[in-house]
Amino acid sequence: MTALEFVKDLIIATLSQMASLFAGVFIFGLLIHFISQLTFKSLERSFGSKGVYFVAWLGTPIHELGHALFCVIFLHRIVEIKFFKPDPVTGTLGYVSHTWSKTNPWAVLGNFFIGIGPVVLGCAVLFTTFYFLIPNSSQVWDSIIFEVSEIGEGQSMGSYWAVFQSSSLALVKIIFTLANLASWQFWVFVYLSICVASNIRLSLSDIKGSLSGLGCIILIFLLINFLGLITGFGSEKFFPLTASSLGVVYSLFILALIMVLMGFIVIYSVSAACFRLKYRAILNPF
Repeated sequence: MTALEFVKDLIIATLSQMASLFAGVFIFGLLIHFISQLTFKSLERSFGSKGVYFVAWLGTPIHELGHALFCVIFLHRIVEIKFFKPDPVTGTLGYVSHTWSKTNPWAVLGNFFIGIGPVVLGCAVLFTTFYFLIPNSSQVWDSIIFEVSEIGEGQSMGSYWAVFQSSSLALVKIIFTLANLASWQFWVFVYLSICVASNIRLSLSDIKGSLSGLGCIILIFLLINFLGLITGFGSEKFFPLTASSLGVVYSLFILALIMVLMGFIVIYSVSAACFRLKYRAILNPF
């Protein structure tokens, strides 16, 4: 292998792994952010600035706690934290102010995870509500885990996406059943998950903060792949083990996307009806 081929393999392996592991976080985060904005605008334009409290009272504290949790893990100093303090001037509902040592690699790396913290914690809360409030939910997750464990060495990324698709379909089938519609646990799950999912969103400031720690992530992957190529223990030896966990992770993202989309449809329908009665006009959520 020539030096040029070595560098080429190193870069391709690193970029493909980075994209597979983290691209979904930003893609789903931005999609959820866009739909959430429509939900919040619908509530605000129909019921005033306090209308957003209907979904923000629970989701915002979880969002900010997601930031704060990783601040603690990565040794950032929390200067001030407001789990729920709406500001009608700026439009913010809460915030976490923190500082860190720019010479500490661990703290710099933490910026990436602090930025995506609301997605991580929000999905964890969604999974918890789903697991305890939806009947037979454990069977679905057992099935998903079994399917992704079947991903073997040398399989294409297309096989990964096939698993993600099937696991997502399984989620939809088990959530929206006639039996669940008659259960109070289902409706509690729907409301709580809409509140949480509507705040699993990455603002531009969150993304900007994450990118400041992305360099450390890239260096770690470059080092691992460099050692793998040098020793002959290439990344294909361990990447399937990493990828096999993505079926569950992406299923959580899709669950969040499903619930935030459902929340928008329901909330917009009610808000549009009230807006029509009040202003004799059609509500524009954009």
